[in-house]
Amino acid sequence: MSYLYEYIDELLRLQSTAVEKFKHKGVLGDAREEFLRDQVKGRLDRVGDRLHKGEVFYQNIEYGQHDIILRREDTVNPNIGNQVRICSTECAAIIEVKTNAKLTEIRDFERKSKELKRHNANLVCGIFCYKIAGKTSTVLARCGYKFDKTYQTFESDNSKKEYSSIDFIICLDEEEEVNGTDHNREPITYNKGFFLKRSSISYDLFKGAPYSEWLFQELLRADKLNSSN
Repeated sequence: MSYLYEYIDELLRLQSTAVEKFKHKGVLGDAREEFLRDQVKGRLDRVGDRLHKGEVFYQNIEYGQHDIILRREDTVNPNIGNQVRICSTECAAIIEVKTNAKLTEIRDFERKSKELKRHNANLVCGIFCYKIAGKTSTVLARCGYKFDKTYQTFESDNSKKEYSSIDFIICLDEEEEVNGTDHNREPITYNKGFFLKRSSISYDLFKGAPYSEWLFQELLRADKLNSSN
């Protein structure tokens, strides 16, 4: 099935580039989010009719607007005009979609994820981004990975680890990142795309497309975690 996910990855990148003709950032973001939701709805029958966009709250705490919300099974559909206002305890997954994710946005979502899980321990919180406005190595360092220039690979290192509540981060970027030079003074490069998945005490790192498969798997995992059956 890898061919299918490779196709979806490329489709998402092409659509992201195509909507650049719109100059308004709000329109750009909405177009990408809607297209991504449509891909999920059209391919995951089990969760398609429970995918939403809207506001999340818990009692008197407001958590703001979120791009992809997977509602738990056997909960009332709160949809009003293609938007929802939903309690965090009725959510199985909350995913932020970013065109060009800033490091501060990832940090802020880490804090929010920690707060959300106080009321719903099984909630899956993730970020899906097309690009990162910063270095991939910085994001990976904050998830417990350091780039080893000798072996030219990312290795486990918690010295700069900051994130522990975000369940996954997916970056679709195909561009190359430069990280110093080798012993021949040639640039050391690697693809900026990655998938990070939180385990019990650390993150597992996967470097290599396709990435859309991971998104689908995380949504199905969230649905199973929060199932009443």
